[in-house]
Amino acid sequence: MSATTTIDQQLPELMRHFEVALRSGYNLRQAFGLLAQDLPQPSAAEAQLIADALNSEAPLLPTLDAWVQRTASRDLDLFVAAIKVQLEVGGNLADKLKFLQQLLAQRQLA
Repeated sequence: MSATTTIDQQLPELMRHFEVALRSGYNLRQAFGLLAQDLPQPSAAEAQLIADALNSEAPLLPTLDAWVQRTASRDLDLFVAAIKVQLEVGGNLADKLKFLQQLLAQRQLA
């Protein structure tokens, strides 16, 4: 099984963890650090790469775009798009991620 397929399968869980972290008061950088600790591989390694980059003051959007390109995941692109929309127009990112997580989980069952 390819890493992209595995990440796509883990994405609903990744979003659920991210949603819980945001609702608990963590910021985006801290949330990626928690994902690196809590998720199975390969998602944990990817989250750690992002957390390390953000801790090194790398800009968020290019870091997320590089993640999407590195994994070539269409579903991950939806996750990153939700973050970008949040940064552009505001709203509740945790709610957006919960909805997207439910949608992806249902699609995996179909």
